[in-house]
Amino acid sequence: MKKQLLFLAANAIFIAGHGQTATETKTSGIVRYEEKMKLEIKLEGESAAFADQLPKERTEQKILWFTPEMSLYRGDPEKQNKEVEEHEAAGAIVQVKMASSDDQVYYNCRTGIKTEQRDFMTRMFLIESDIEKPNWKLTGEQKTILNYHCQEAQLDDNGKKVKAWFTPEIPVPAGPQKFGNLPGLILAVDIDDGGRTLTATSVEPKPVDQSLLVKPKKGKKVTAEQYKKIVDEKMKEMGGKGGDG
Repeated sequence: MKKQLLFLAANAIFIAGHGQTATETKTSGIVRYEEKMKLEIKLEGESAAFADQLPKERTEQKILWFTPEMSLYRGDPEKQNKEVEEHEAAGAIVQVKMASSDDQVYYNCRTGIKTEQRDFMTRMFLIESDIEKPNWKLTGEQKTILNYHCQEAQLDDNGKKVKAWFTPEIPVPAGPQKFGNLPGLILAVDIDDGGRTLTATSVEPKPVDQSLLVKPKKGKKVTAEQYKKIVDEKMKEMGGKGGDG
């Protein structure tokens, strides 16, 4: 009888341990995203001859490490783009450098703080702020991404129309770039009807090495308001639109 009780107890411990591992696997892992942004480059005078030869979009490979309490979104170290493209127009060669940025977004749900490392006009900035709670609205639309059942949510982000697709099958409030706080992992984002898209290309549920979740430290420390002012002022000088992208 005693041996039987010991056997049952050992089985109970095994089942409990197995269940814990399965739960951890569903709430931590690695997601790879493809981030695309349409480019609108306007040239005047003699330079206008090169306009048709310039790239129409920029593509970067990004990676998200996530756990129930922390996440880090940054360029995929294995796929950093440092290529220089050459284009010929009007008898001249134009070199276009499309190097990947070193932007990073780190969330710590335990402290309620978000830390962003932003590379803007060759200058690095470090922005710390409280984790905001966006006013997402569920639309009821559904679709499948990478075999995960997803629901659509929409948001007005300072005049930009944002659509996000999240999966409750991975119940963590994480996502690419600054987007999160939904009842499931965000697998796709569309900003301004395709102006910028972030799409998951692979999802790997697994325990995450905590050493990968390192808070960024590079750059001049500024507030979110100060950074937005810097970006807006510089973009106005260049005849473009402001914003934090």
